[in-house]
Amino acid sequence: MHKPRTVNGILRKIEEKVDTGEYLYRGEPEHYQEKPYYRKVSSNLYRVFLEDKEFDVEDEQFDIEVVQREMLEIAKPFIRKTYSEIECLAEVQHYGGKTNLIDFSEDYLIALYMACNSSLDKNGRVITQRIELIDSYIKNPYEPMNRVIAQKSVFVRHPDGFIQLNDEDVINIPAVLKIPMQEHLKKAHGIYTESVYNDIHGFIRHQSLKLETYRMTYKGLSQEQKGDSENG
Repeated sequence: MHKPRTVNGILRKIEEKVDTGEYLYRGEPEHYQEKPYYRKVSSNLYRVFLEDKEFDVEDEQFDIEVVQREMLEIAKPFIRKTYSEIECLAEVQHYGGKTNLIDFSEDYLIALYMACNSSLDKNGRVITQRIELIDSYIKNPYEPMNRVIAQKSVFVRHPDGFIQLNDEDVINIPAVLKIPMQEHLKKAHGIYTESVYNDIHGFIRHQSLKLETYRMTYKGLSQEQKGDSENG
């Protein structure tokens, strides 16, 4: 596994692959190196079964697409517009639901942002995936949503629910570099929360992350206005 230790080192390592134009990118805020996640990038629906200690996903009878089709039939009455199957799945994924879609981006800078935007005390990773190996599994909505466009998203619908990785596919993002990388992405490329999560659900996500800060700031100001500068 490649482990560059500076922001510039990480950028150089990824750009070696960017220049070929043969890759998609995925950023994850943690490594998930322990079993059963090791050397896999998986859909969030697959992980539901992967994390069930009483269920063996390696059983050859397990078919995640059967599960997804059944869930999709249940979801359709809740979706107002008439969508194609991939549009329905993209919408469910967009709202935080479970599907067999794995999000990638055509833009390595977006992947870097995703790897650095949370779990600031843990190492993240950027997965570089050669397109020719998954080309038949790539599915894109005909009418992409704002966030899909902003994130230059590409959905991979693998029948196994996961893609097997090797060490060459993964670039480590040290926890100590997550904030410096965020600062670089914002200043140099205009990539930050509002540009990546550019809808009301992005605001809700941002609000949930910052709500404690807002609460403590208001409490402090209130104490200062009452003359209690120490507690303020």
